[in-house]
Amino acid sequence: MEEIGRILQKDYLLLQEVDLQSPEFSSNLLKHAQYLRTCDFAEFRILIPHHTPQPIINIIEGFINKQNIKGAIRFYIPVNNQSKFDKDVELNPELSFKHWIAILPTEDFRYEVLAKKIWNLSMGGKAIMILQPERVTQWRNNQSHFKRLHLKGANMAFSGTSKYSLGFFHKRNLRTLHQARIIAMWLTPQIYDVNSALFKKDMAIRLDAIQSIKTPPNDL
Repeated sequence: MEEIGRILQKDYLLLQEVDLQSPEFSSNLLKHAQYLRTCDFAEFRILIPHHTPQPIINIIEGFINKQNIKGAIRFYIPVNNQSKFDKDVELNPELSFKHWIAILPTEDFRYEVLAKKIWNLSMGGKAIMILQPERVTQWRNNQSHFKRLHLKGANMAFSGTSKYSLGFFHKRNLRTLHQARIIAMWLTPQIYDVNSALFKKDMAIRLDAIQSIKTPPNDL
């Protein structure tokens, strides 16, 4: 699996609130260190909700400082159909990193809710990065939404995980999206046990996609 890290260079681990609240969180981070070594990443980032409590941030920062490769925390905004995150960003610039706004939509998120917000953010000089868009049921069931979001200026960070299958031809559909440059970045959707069958399955899916065309390194 070393080829994944050598192509993408930076790993982006997506952690959700349920992961951060796990009593095994600290020990799970040690599994992630093994994952980074196995895939031979040069750097890594850990994506967490912007409202993460400081004690949890301290644990993550302690983990980062113990690694022999460069790491950093990046924040994202969890959003649902009622979120006014475009307005929140205007009021609180710290929610963005440079010119990026990273959001993680709920599984029942609707395309119509997002379309206008992409425009509002772009007018303020902010580009939107949708984390794991394949988890959204509406978009997964009608993959033309990915192209529509791309054409509107949204960037998308896919994971390729088998958990959110893009139909019977999941691997082929993912490869097609990647070759069309609709996938701007690749995520690690969970902390993997590198000895598990799930790790081998998901990494094979991702490797198939990123090797199908010259892939620029992850960079956020």
